[in-house]
Amino acid sequence: MDSQARRTKGGKGRGGTEKNSSPHKPCSLNSSNGTGGSKQMQAPKSNGNGSPVRELPLTNHGLQIPSQQLDMKTNYSHDGIVSSSNDGSASSQQSEEVDQGQGNAHTNGHGHARLQAPHAPTFPNTESSALGLNNPLEPSPQQSLGQPLPREGKVPMRRPDYGGSSGICSIELLANHFLVKYNEEGVILHYIMDIRCEKPTSANETVNISKPGLLTIKNKLFKTEPEKFPPSMIAYDGERNLYSAIQLPVGEFRVEVQCQKYTIAIGFNKQLELGRLRDQPIPKEVLQGLNVIVREASISQRIAWGRSLFSKTINHAFDLGRGITALEGSKQTLKCTEQGLVLRLEHSVMPFFKPLPVLQFLEKNLGISFKENMQLNKHQKLAVESALRGLQVIVTHRRKQKFTVFGLTSSIAKNIAFKDDRSGKKVRLVEYYRVKHNVQIRFQGLPCLDLSKNQMNYVPMEFCELAEGQRYQKDGLRREEEKRLRYMALASPNNRKEMILRMIAAADGPCSGQLTKNFDISVAKDMTQVRGRVLQHPDLRLRNSKGQSCKFRIQKEDCQWNLLKNKLLKGQKLDHWAIIDFSATPSHPKQERLHTSTFIHDLVRRCCDLGIQIQERPLFVQNSSMAVLSNYEWLFEELYRAKQSPEGYQVQLLICTMADRHTGYRSLKLICETELGIMTQCCLTIHINNNQKDQYFTNLALKINAKLGGTNVELFDVLPKMNNCPFMFIGADVNHPASWNTNSPSISAVVATLNCSQASRYAASIRAQSHRKERIIHLGDMCKELIEMYARLNGVKPEKIIYFRDGVSDGQFNMVLNEELQHLKAAIESDHYSPTITVVVAQKRHHTRLFPKDNEKPRNTTTSGNVPPGTVVDTVIVDQSIFNFYLCSHYGSRGTSKPTHYYVLHDDHGFRSDELQRLIYNLCFTFARSTKPVSLVPPVYYADLMAYRGRLYYEGLSNLRSPASTTSSTSSMSSPFSSLSSAPASFDHVILPKLHRNVEDKMVFL
Repeated sequence: MDSQARRTKGGKGRGGTEKNSSPHKPCSLNSSNGTGGSKQMQAPKSNGNGSPVRELPLTNHGLQIPSQQLDMKTNYSHDGIVSSSNDGSASSQQSEEVDQGQGNAHTNGHGHARLQAPHAPTFPNTESSALGLNNPLEPSPQQSLGQPLPREGKVPMRRPDYGGSSGICSIELLANHFLVKYNEEGVILHYIMDIRCEKPTSANETVNISKPGLLTIKNKLFKTEPEKFPPSMIAYDGERNLYSAIQLPVGEFRVEVQCQKYTIAIGFNKQLELGRLRDQPIPKEVLQGLNVIVREASISQRIAWGRSLFSKTINHAFDLGRGITALEGSKQTLKCTEQGLVLRLEHSVMPFFKPLPVLQFLEKNLGISFKENMQLNKHQKLAVESALRGLQVIVTHRRKQKFTVFGLTSSIAKNIAFKDDRSGKKVRLVEYYRVKHNVQIRFQGLPCLDLSKNQMNYVPMEFCELAEGQRYQKDGLRREEEKRLRYMALASPNNRKEMILRMIAAADGPCSGQLTKNFDISVAKDMTQVRGRVLQHPDLRLRNSKGQSCKFRIQKEDCQWNLLKNKLLKGQKLDHWAIIDFSATPSHPKQERLHTSTFIHDLVRRCCDLGIQIQERPLFVQNSSMAVLSNYEWLFEELYRAKQSPEGYQVQLLICTMADRHTGYRSLKLICETELGIMTQCCLTIHINNNQKDQYFTNLALKINAKLGGTNVELFDVLPKMNNCPFMFIGADVNHPASWNTNSPSISAVVATLNCSQASRYAASIRAQSHRKERIIHLGDMCKELIEMYARLNGVKPEKIIYFRDGVSDGQFNMVLNEELQHLKAAIESDHYSPTITVVVAQKRHHTRLFPKDNEKPRNTTTSGNVPPGTVVDTVIVDQSIFNFYLCSHYGSRGTSKPTHYYVLHDDHGFRSDELQRLIYNLCFTFARSTKPVSLVPPVYYADLMAYRGRLYYEGLSNLRSPASTTSSTSSMSSPFSSLSSAPASFDHVILPKLHRNVEDKMVFL
């Protein structure tokens, strides 16, 4: 709804007007006046003084406001003194007002008129259908089953039926979806706020303001004049968007924060009608506005990090040691489902720095005991600087301000002096603090913190404390700390359910404050009840102890199949294998060396038991050292020598044993898989030498057999709709660099099945693409490569393709359909070849959890309290407009099982719900390195592994370009990667090496 009054279909309403004493005029939607007509309030057009305001245009440079629209400019000084000046004359505003007898504007107790419909608010009656568990999706008369919604371009398909019906039993569940009640005739007013720094700059220079800075400036404006900007009426998204329950003044405003002046331009954007949540498709801007409002209601009393909110109270904090604490919190999102608008609330745990004085933190984190007049040695100073750099601290000797630590001063505190701008004299820092701030520096032998990037701002560490809410990177945790954090995160189903229910009912929980009340929004305190089904487990094909193919029926609750009395379906022949033992010379005294003879005996025994035809002795055992992994030239030479045995045999498999995890692993994989064409299997001695040998060597044998091209297990029955014709499963994913890493590309990976009768052998293709770009740019080329490889091996191209896509959100479905799918078709289709394609998206990054009801039969739950493998839900909590379902395909032995959310965007094969659910669940039993079903359909799982392998390749290449890679070698042989040292650094030009022809059709990513 735009800012112009719209002509209503029912004719004009009665012409009464309502006078409102509040400076904010109420706004409401169309509603019947009881006489066949309809009435409508205008969108906000006033700045609070009656002057007309037009909708403000947006440009790439921010909000552009014509001067004639800025009738009021308010200046807020540093001391909060308000001055105002009229830049234009007031003019009357013509608008249709709601009839006084039917549309009175009720106040909220603060003198502000709420935005509401002319008659009493009504709420959607959706709760009863959700609790009744009999709410099948009924398509509207305009939409038939299986047909897309009327939008431009391809759109996600609708469900072809009312959900599945097959299964061995039904199960009563609770989902962490909480029904949201809202006024269907209410509106949210969306404003754009643009903040500009008034500091004189050159014409081409722009000043970027951080998110915390934007929040501080916004708060200063709202605090200065709360009557016009009441905080309990306005939600802020942290960037440019304001969502208000009342009309706000528009125009330019000036504030001063920390002696810096800023101009704030506020303009009305649009009116968001909550009634449009019933529309299909759901307007994204309405859902986005509601998400901001619900989040803002809790954010003031919690620590916000990303999309999560963490509690500050000690009851929800757990000490991890070294000045690190783990905080409990929640992740929350709104979503429209069959039952209506719901809030999905999930438990979360994250490590944070404790808000301690800096010296106290350093004592805990580094073990340094600080005494007066002590000085740091070189190693201590480096450790202190590394621990503090980039953190935010609050100074305590004056008015509390927050600064970022850029490093340490080169001199200690008592030796630092500077020139006083006023007197021109040289002043010692110690004396300055004594005179200016009336404090004595105790630790004068320590360096100061450098708190400015461009000017001198040196503050002694004793006057600084760590700011609250700073996340500690998980990869910096020690093993015991990580173990404690994992224990907290892996809460049992009952405990997680109770924690979520406590969070929803907490005083600082979602929708608990005045803000959501002013928007007429509330949330239920009970989880959603839903009925699920448990799918039939598939029969598997293995070999018995006599080596004969047999049907294996799963009996255990965890769906695990036992290999003690069975063998792998197709064990490969391994005649030529060798060992490089990097643990022979460890880099640390505590690292374990390989017990070579015991390892060979145990590995050969377990491989033979499982049906892998392995030679009893390796071709050779080549002793090396962990130090070799740190030098690329040495490593290349070592691997090159191992490629071929002294007798001239080509090595089929090279087993590389290491004493510990090492960054040289990525270089090892890069060299072997892209240059030398050797299949490798890396092992850690800590696992080889432990007491759980049978399970470890079983897992090792599964990986070795699959890498060599063998088949560990197959499905006994044909997959739905996959009989009588060649088919291919394709999985695709993109691996993005960390958010702080702006100099690395994203890595896209595509895997595809190679055997036409079963889905057990896969090949892969990878590409580098633009930084953090989700669309797979080279999808068509990669799929074409894999289809041609399939044709070479099978003599025919696949007639049916199911494309599984990982890592895309709901808002990227159109990208998958209208870009990726179209590029895929354009690359592979020809006059004589046009396969049918189904597109399925798999989502793991969602906030839905399923819990068995307390009164559920024990046989329908697992001993861990989780839902059983094969649990599927396709009603009530699913998206009402798209073919989608939740499937929990794995057994959750620890923590709470998380289902995968599958969306079917396009289908040329006519799958019914039961057929596709069974196909995906059955595929989860075919993951090559497991003897139980996995949580994610294998094509997607493999694509994720291959994308990560591509990331290792890129990091290996980057290290080869670095100066550290230029270390000379005593050998006359040079690595073929040496030419890469002059390659351009920009990731736009990165070309990842292709897999060597010897391994291009192998599952190198396992």
